[in-house]
Amino acid sequence: MADGNALRRLQEVQFALVELQLYLDMNPDDQRAVKQYKELSEQLAQLKKAYEKERGPLMQYGNSSSPDRWAWHKTPWPWEIEY
Repeated sequence: MADGNALRRLQEVQFALVELQLYLDMNPDDQRAVKQYKELSEQLAQLKKAYEKERGPLMQYGNSSSPDRWAWHKTPWPWEIEY
């Protein structure tokens, strides 16, 4: 997946999770939404792992599992990514 597409997909899934979380705050018994939240959470973890393996850490301060901690300087800055 192209770098911009991978990052965009991460952002889309994160946005969906935020929206679902807000919905579930008001509708905690909606099992369909709970299931979708769990599925998207797993998908996000997989997307992050794949992205970090290919491009380096997404977060700083030791929150990423990338073996190459200092690869961040090799990736484009957010304003350099063309979607």
